Amino acid sequence: MKTKKEIIDYISATKRAYLNSSNTSYSKINKSKAVWWFNVGTNKFKDDVHLLLNNETKVIWITLPKGFVGNLHSSFKVRDDKDAVDLEISADGQFKYLQDVKSGGTGFDFSGFVREDIRF
Repeated sequence: MKTKKEIIDYISATKRAYLNSSNTSYSKINKSKAVWWFNVGTNKFKDDVHLLLNNETKVIWITLPKGFVGNLHSSFKVRDDKDAVDLEISADGQFKYLQDVKSGGTGFDFSGFVREDIRF
């Protein structure tokens, strides 16, 4: 399984995209629940946000373009204590795959924002 840095370096070198640790969040599948879990600071959504969803066989690269939703607070659960969008994206192929399943979330579907499945 590749690290966040290895995946960012690969995408930057081969896909003509500029990813770095500031505009990219990374998650492996949670051990206790089949989700990719993220806390992404709301300030990061002033530009494009990249999510790297890593599993055993591939990395799903999601790009959320600047302004992709009108209001973060109405589209996602936002943790006021961290000023961060709190996401649990389903990794379960049989249940709401690639949708936000966070308790208190809105069920946002990320499937339309998949930029590429990357296999190493």
